[in-house]
Order: sequence, then C-alpha cells, then structure tokens
Amino acid sequence: MSINEQSVSAEKRHYYSSSQGPFHNANNILMFFGGGERADMVETMIRSLRLGDTLLTVCGERGSGKTMMSLVLADRLKHRYNIIRFDLPHVSTALMLRHLLIEICPQHADLITADQATDGVSRELINQGMSFLASALHGETPGDKPYLLTIDTQAELSVDCKQLIDDLVATRPSTSPAIQVVLFKRTEINEHPGKVNASLANDGSTNPAEDHYWLRRLTLAEISEYLRHHMMLFDFNQRDVFTREMAYFIADRSEGVFRSINTLARNAFMVASLEDAEHVSMSHLLAAGLPAPSTIEDTHGFLWRHRSTVVGLLGCGVLLGMALAIAWLR
Repeated sequence: MSINEQSVSAEKRHYYSSSQGPFHNANNILMFFGGGERADMVETMIRSLRLGDTLLTVCGERGSGKTMMSLVLADRLKHRYNIIRFDLPHVSTALMLRHLLIEICPQHADLITADQATDGVSRELINQGMSFLASALHGETPGDKPYLLTIDTQAELSVDCKQLIDDLVATRPSTSPAIQVVLFKRTEINEHPGKVNASLANDGSTNPAEDHYWLRRLTLAEISEYLRHHMMLFDFNQRDVFTREMAYFIADRSEGVFRSINTLARNAFMVASLEDAEHVSMSHLLAAGLPAPSTIEDTHGFLWRHRSTVVGLLGCGVLLGMALAIAWLR
C-alpha cells in the first residue's frame, strides 16, 4: 500500500469515528428506515389526515423512532399544512398555549410570558388565549392551508392539556378542520399495545381507537435490513460490513430498539478507530457490547469495613493488659 493510500484509509477511519460518522445522524430524515411497518404507518397517517381525522396518537417506547417519524411526517405534509412542532421536554397548558399563540396569532403572543408559561396562569388567561386562537383559526390561514400540530414530548400530558387539544381540534370554520394534531406518546418498556389503546380510549378523548398507532421493535431480519440500509446510504462500498452474526449480536443486545442499535453500532466503529482497523468487525462489536463493570454495594457494617484497625486495637489492648498484670504481680 502506498503512502497516499495509507493516508486515505486513515482519513476514512477518522471520518467513520467522527461525530458525522455512521449511526450518529439518528434524526436525519434522509436516513429514515421504512421497515418495521414504519413506511406503511406514515402513509396510513397521511391518508387519515387527508380524510379529516383530527387527532392521531403514535405510541412507542424511548428510542423507538417517534421523533424521526414526526420529522418525516412534517416533511411529507409541509406543502399541504402549516406545520407546528411542539417538541419541548416539558409540557403544560400555559406552555402549549403560549407556543400556539406565537405560531398562529403572533400579535397576541405577549398574552402569556415565558415566566408565566413556566409558573402557570389563571383559568381566565387560558380562556382568553383560547378565544384568540379560535378567532385566528376561523379566519384565513397563511397560504390558505390548515394547521398541523405535532406534539413530541417525553412528558405525560395533563388532563388540562388534553382538554386544550380537544378544544383546538373541535374548531371547524367549515366542513374541514382548521387544525389537526398528531400526538407522539412515550410508553413504558414492553408495555402491551392493548393496554395502551385501552387507556387512550378511556382518557376522555373523542377519537376512535383506530387512530392509535404503535411503533413496535424490529425483528432480527429487520435489524439486518436496517444495518445494510444505513450503511448503504452512508457508504455504498461498506453496505455489507455487518455480517449476519454481527446483526444477531446487535439484535440480542439492543432488543430491536433503534436507539440501542445506533449506540451499539456507533461504539463498534469507535473501537475500530481506536485500534486503527480498516473495517469494523465482530471483535469490535463484542468490545462495544460488553456490559459496564458492576459496582458491588457495600452492605457490611462499620466494624467489618474497619476490621483491620479493630483487630490492631484489640491486640494492643491485650498486650497492654498483660503488661499491667505482670507489673502488678511484681
């Protein structure tokens, strides 16, 4: 290998391990993976919104691809809707209302300040804000397009927030809804879809159960396809770098969750870079997937933890006692 070829290989390995390397751009919509029924789900949701459904709920655990799907859905519908994204980590009625006022009627955005959105506002102020929103939604929208609100937050919506959403989607200046909502709801690990659908159906929502979508985990075959798809988009020549054995290992450790798959594959590339390897291999994947060293909690008492000191003190005490006894006998 020539010096120039070595230089290119070194730069390539550095590129793979950099922040822009494989599996780092998890929310790049160009890397969207349609497997695991994701592509069909997007098409079904778009069809439902065009038919006039006002509220769709997408359920999935942490790392299942909810944010990616929300971005893809917004990109697909950006020419048909005025897109409003609510993707803050915390949510409250005042915070959501302030966000909507800024987007829909900015002339009334100062009704709720940033501090009030954090601390909370009175019911009177909430009603006033809803009145402004209703008037704006009944008027002409920018570009004569309806609004689409996507709510992607890790926080649980309160009863007041759900009521705010129901009041919004009930606003109809004509036969078509003025605003439609797609709610991305985080569920617990291994939570059963039937249980989630039942809870959503009983939370006071007026929308049918068929508007609830579930982001399931990937199967072994889908994980193999996902790895090849991701590598092919990043570097076509490296599309088959993950063998079936490597995909099986990733499936076992990640349990089919996108976030875990990306983390494991990204760490394997980092290990390969540290070893100055040309390609990622099973050994790098094994090193990246090793469990963190467990910390054994010390459950013993004070005397056990300081047993050496205690033994030393007892020994000194015995010797001192013997010396005093001998001196007394003399």
